[in-house]
Amino acid sequence: MKKVFLITILGFMSMVSFAQNKIDLTVKWNAAQSRYEVYAKPNFTNASFTWGTSQITVVVPASAPDNNLSVTSVNAGGWGVDASNRIFAPAADATHDFHAVQSSGQAVALTTNTETLLYYFTFSDGQCRDGVRLFVNGSDPSSSASGMKGGDYSNAIDNGLVTDVYNSNYSNSGTSCSTCNITAPELIK
Repeated sequence: MKKVFLITILGFMSMVSFAQNKIDLTVKWNAAQSRYEVYAKPNFTNASFTWGTSQITVVVPASAPDNNLSVTSVNAGGWGVDASNRIFAPAADATHDFHAVQSSGQAVALTTNTETLLYYFTFSDGQCRDGVRLFVNGSDPSSSASGMKGGDYSNAIDNGLVTDVYNSNYSNSGTSCSTCNITAPELIK
């Protein structure tokens, strides 16, 4: 009996390790609303996912104003950035500024492969800038890189159990402010 119980427990543990919940992130320019929007896309469904303390870092061109982003929370807690959570044009990457947008978390409904808007933001001057993207863990400057002042700008999503469920970014080559609305001419019959 003990052997069957042990095999059952080991089987369950191996299934859990293969079915880990992960969340991907992206940032988009919404031309109709004149704002940038940050979305989460999970590989699982949970009607009341416990979104814990988290950080999603926005990387912007160094030409952007050296001010806080104007952040508006939508889901998963009160998102915000302050002066201690930003670096402007550090020596390790002088062409970009880094804004760590943080939340203490809050329950949120998530659906498999469906985007959920977490927050949106604008620059202090209200202008759109091409090339806004999210921080790439393991590729963008680490806390020990020149000019980063010891700040960790890595993306992290706590599931409320001190487990990071952040996976990766998608469509993260940089936003574009222009919208291309080409209409093909009608063919004459």
